[in-house]
Order: sequence, then C-alpha cells, then structure tokens
Amino acid sequence: MRSVRRAWDPEVIDQAIPHLTGPTHNGLASAGGPPVELGREALRVWHGEKPKIKHDGQLDRSGSLLKIGRAIFDAGATRPAIVAALAERDEALGWRKYVGRGDAEQRYNELVDELERNGRNTQQVRVTFGTNGSGRDQLPKIVVNNRQLPDVTAEAIEALAASNHPPEIFVRAGRPVRVREDENGVPEIQAMEDPHIKGRLARVANFVRNTDKGETEVIPPDWLVKDVGQLPWWPFPALEAVVEAPIMRPDGTIFGTPGYDPTTRLYYRPVGGFHVPPIPTAPTESDTRTAISLLDEAVGEFPYEDGASAANALALMLTPLVRQAVNGPVPLALIDKPQAGTGGSLLAETIAVISSGHTAEMLGAPRDEEEWRKQITAKLSTGATMITVDNVEGALYAPSLARALTARTWTDRVLGRSETVTVSQRATWIATGNNIQLRGDLPRRCYWIRLDARESRPWQRENFKHPNLLGWVTQNRGQLIHALLTLARAWFAADKPKAPNLPRLGSFEAWTETVGGMVAFAGIPDFLGNLAELYDKADAGGVEWEGFLQTWWEELNADKPTTVADLTKAIADHDALRAALPGDLAEAFDKSAGSFSRKLGTALAKRAGTRYGEDGLHIVRAGEFRRAVRWKLELGPTECEFVSLVSLYNPSAGKIPRGKNIEGDGTDSTNSQTHTQAAKPPDGLVKLLEDPPGWLARQLAECRKNSKRWLNPTSSAIAAEVYGTAARWEEVKPHLKAYLEDRP
Repeated sequence: MRSVRRAWDPEVIDQAIPHLTGPTHNGLASAGGPPVELGREALRVWHGEKPKIKHDGQLDRSGSLLKIGRAIFDAGATRPAIVAALAERDEALGWRKYVGRGDAEQRYNELVDELERNGRNTQQVRVTFGTNGSGRDQLPKIVVNNRQLPDVTAEAIEALAASNHPPEIFVRAGRPVRVREDENGVPEIQAMEDPHIKGRLARVANFVRNTDKGETEVIPPDWLVKDVGQLPWWPFPALEAVVEAPIMRPDGTIFGTPGYDPTTRLYYRPVGGFHVPPIPTAPTESDTRTAISLLDEAVGEFPYEDGASAANALALMLTPLVRQAVNGPVPLALIDKPQAGTGGSLLAETIAVISSGHTAEMLGAPRDEEEWRKQITAKLSTGATMITVDNVEGALYAPSLARALTARTWTDRVLGRSETVTVSQRATWIATGNNIQLRGDLPRRCYWIRLDARESRPWQRENFKHPNLLGWVTQNRGQLIHALLTLARAWFAADKPKAPNLPRLGSFEAWTETVGGMVAFAGIPDFLGNLAELYDKADAGGVEWEGFLQTWWEELNADKPTTVADLTKAIADHDALRAALPGDLAEAFDKSAGSFSRKLGTALAKRAGTRYGEDGLHIVRAGEFRRAVRWKLELGPTECEFVSLVSLYNPSAGKIPRGKNIEGDGTDSTNSQTHTQAAKPPDGLVKLLEDPPGWLARQLAECRKNSKRWLNPTSSAIAAEVYGTAARWEEVKPHLKAYLEDRP
C-alpha cells in the first residue's frame, strides 16, 4: 500500500505501533512485565528509568512507587493488579520502601487510594489501525468506483463486522450505536451519526479508487456512509444499557466480566480499580448476616420513620443490581421527608454511587408535561440505568412519568427531527422532596421511604460512624456490591421462596415477588408495609370529596338530576354545602362564579363513577337538559362483580337454524303479547333482600326511617347489583316497597 504523509504526535505514535520491551539503563529493572500494556514513556517509568527525585537529590521512593502506580492505573489496571505490581517493583528495583514491613500491603493500598481519589487520566489520544493495532496493509481493501452500491456496502458491512470482536458497535432503537465516556469517565450510549460511521470505516478497511495510474487511497465516500447508516439491519449485537457493576441475570447467575453479555444485552464497563470479591454460589446464614451488617453501615444511620421505610431502602439498593432478573417494570422509590436537611438527597446519592460509582442521572420536575416527555426521552436514549427526580416541590403530577414507570419500552419523537425512537425502559427511578403530594396515577406506581429526624435542624446532627459517607461508600463500593449480590444470590440458591403476606402492587408484581422475596429471605420484615399510609396521604383530596358528596346527599335531593348551574346556586344558598367544598373548588368559588361553574363541571366529570365512603356514594351522569349535562348521586355496592367470558358463553348465540327467517316473525319479537308474564321478583333480588350485605342493610334501615328519600336511590343500588345497571331501578322499586311493607 502507498503510504500517506501525515504528522503524528510522538505519544500517538507510541500507542499506534507495537511496543517492544527494551533493555534498562540503570541495571535495576526486573524481568517481570507490567500487568497491562504500556506506552514507551510509561514503560520507562515501569522500569525505574524516571523515578521521582527529592529537592536534595535523593530518591523519593514513595513518590517513585506512586509514579509507577499512576502509569499502570491510567492504562486500566485493577486495584489488586496495582497492589501486586507495586510490591514487585519495590523489591525488583531495589527501592525496598515497604518490603519486609508488616503493614506493607496496607501501604501499597494507600497509594492506590490516592490514585483513585485523583481519578484516572483518560485524556490520552489513542489511534489504532484495525482491530489489533497492526498496520494498514493487513486491512481489507474496498474499491469504491465502477461498482454497484449494494456490493460496496456489503463489503463495508463485512469489514465492520469482522473488526467488531469484542463488540464496540451495537444496535439500539433500530440504529447503530457505540459506548463512549464523558470527561468524567462516565459511560453512555451514543447513536452513531454519519461522521462516526465514516471514522469507523476508515479504521477497519482501506478504501481505494482505481484509475489509469493505479490505485488511489480515498476516505470512505459520503454516499457509502449514508447507505450504511440507513440499512434496515446490521450484524451487530443488540445493546440495552451500560452498567458499571456486576448484575444478576434472570437465571440467578452473576454477570461480572467487563464487556458485552449477550444474555442480558448489557455492556459492563467498571471504573478503574473497581473490584468485587467472588459471590458465593450458595451463601450461608453467616454470609447474610455479614452482608446486612455492612449495608447497615452505608444506610443504617438515616432517620427512617418506620421499619417499612428501612426495608424499602434495602429494596431500592437491590433493584438496579437485579433489574434484569425482574420480568417487568419497577415502581418509583419516593424518598420523602418533612423538611430540608433530613438526608433524602444523600440517601439517593449513596444508593446511586453504590450501583454505578457516581451520582444518578438527575431529572428536574418541570411543570410542563411536554418538558417531562423530552427529559425522559433524553435520559432513556443514552441508556440511563438510574434516574433521580430531585427536590420535588409541592405536588408531583406527571402523566409521562407515570407512563414510563409501567412501560417496558419508551417511544417518543426525536427532538428536532420528524422521526420517533423506541428504546428499552429498564431504569431504576427515584424521587426526593419535602412532603411530596402525589397526583394522578403516580400514587399506585410508587413505594415510600419516609425519613424524619424529629429535629428542628436535622442538618446539624453529629456522631455518625462515617461522617464522609460518600467517600466511605466510594472506597468500599466493591464490598457493598458483594453484600447486595450475596443477598440476591441466597434467595436464588434457596429456590426463590415467595415472601409471606406480600402486599399487592398492581403492574409491578414481578418486582414485588423478586425484590420482596430477597428482602424477606434476608430477614428484613415489613417490605411495602407503609403502602396504605402512602395511599391515604396521596388521597387527601378524596377525603374532601367524600365529605362534599355526603353533605350534598344530606342537604339536597341528590338522587334528582341537576345541572351545574343549579348546583352552583344551591351551593351559594347553603352554608353547609359551601363549607364542605374541596379546597380547589372553594378557592374558585371565592374568586368568580363563572370560573367556579366551569371548574365544578370539570371536577364532576372527572370523578364520575368513583366510589366514596362505605356506602359507595358516587356521581352519575343523568342525561342532558337543554344541552346542559345533568348530574345526580347514587348509592351502590363497593365490591366489584366480576363477569367472565365463560359465564357469558352461549353456544347457540349467532347460529341461525336452516329455513329460519333472519328477521324473525311476530312470535319471536320481544314486543309480542305472547311474552307477557306475571310480574314476580327475580331470584337474585329475593336472595339479596333475604341476606343483604352490609351496605344494603344500612340502606334498608334508612328506607324504613325515611322511605320518601331513600326508596329510589336504594332501588337504583339494588338494580345495579341484580341487573348490572341502575337504569332498571323502576323494576326493583315495587318489589322493594312490598318487601319493606311486609317487614317493617
């Protein structure tokens, strides 16, 4: 191949060409090689050629060891490898700073601690030719002129696939993507645009153009790049997310090898120096106690209001690590507290650092629903595995968030483009705030971690075991991950026993059984034990509406249909009704009669059919009068009557006998006099009145006291129970009246 003149930085050249270990110049180098591949300058540091010298000209042995550690740390060596290498170099180079000392291993580990505190230097430019750093003459040659487009594209795809071992290009949301790191070393998924594809093609193949003078090297042409990017299929593995800690597969095995896992479709990229001890296949009770004790050091000193909140905190810690073992969505963890400074944000940050090594993806709590949708799409598109909605102020109402929590995939329009994207939704969600009020569908999609320090200035609390909690968590992250996976593995090893008396959390049954089973098996009780309190807190508006409807029922003839305008006048005339108005309606009533009427009509329509109180008091739409909707109240059962398809099945339905007139004759008409039967109460009505349930017994007692007021609504309630519709109340009324007369 003809070479192309270009200027390279010496450091880049060092990385681009094979490295040969040359002889040392001070005679102190060991024959042992470094644990990772090093560049030329880093190799000189490894061999002791560039030690650190003190101001007096003496050798700084500790500083020189730290310099060697920095060289291999930046090259990607793990903590155990660095510790072992420092011990070997200290002996081989004759420095003997810590050799022979009882605390030698501790001293070497302290050097690694300093390296990790300062972070890994990832800013060096790496340029490779092909998949193994070999010369370009070993790459495939692709001729780009005087050929059909499909043939050129096929060879380009073949070159990309051949060089994709181990995988670096993936497919996600129907597009080729790659995994990249930001300036802080945090990995993220990035869609490969045309410039990325062009650069990758140029590194995996030699593109040439045939001319009369021979072959001319060219860069991949734009028409080829666009065709590669618009293909309907690529021979690259599917990627769901990038994780930074070992995770549990659906079968209970641990995926802890850096790189791609085809079973879970995850890419594991740990931070430098991160190490998790081996997870026991069948953890013992002693292993479980040790794990709980360590985890308690991390989150045990937060002021949980009750045991359920502490158990739910453990569930939140487990969730991101066992997410792939949960076949379904996971609810949002609501970390709630009465005032600032209690530790809600710190708890969320601590759990995020344990699972990923850094804080979670932060999401604001915008007022605009469109902004909610955009932020969720942006976070999920980059493969975020943990998302925190931080410092929620007031009410949390977000239909897009509610939709995301129960979705397995998320589809939305790409910002700035007339196209949509569909990505997997496997994130763990957290929301923090002070006395958060949940609205809409969010209450039933959350679980509660309530903190309460019971102090006026909780941020001034002292005497913590680990004052710098995040620093301790970062330093012991590998052990904390080991503890969590030990709890998870113990549950799998015991054949996944189901926890007793698990509360039901609709749409999240898989998460409840899996994570709840792990928490219970670890000996921590009361998982989700505060759900009822959470629902009561979220349903504060329901209590107000129950009181308003009850007052409406008592003050007015509520079973008589009325328009919003008439109801507004009645509210103005009745002090008790006005005093019972829910807060938002009371505020609107004081401002303007017109706006109040509109808001009242909207509120009635929104709450129609919702049962309130033990008697099932509910709003019913009762037709229209002069184009104005009319409303009334009804009493009804609060228990649901389930109707199955099997109970409805009629084998003769839809079958027309031969010779039968399709339209039927007079004798088959429901209007025929031949069908007239003596009126008698249906069996269902008789049985219901003979053994009335609690709600009906109370209404019958009211009927006996005041038949004029209660006869019609009670007939409606019975009709709904017997016939499935309150519209047949007039059929029930005479039977009910006769029943009351016979049994006063």
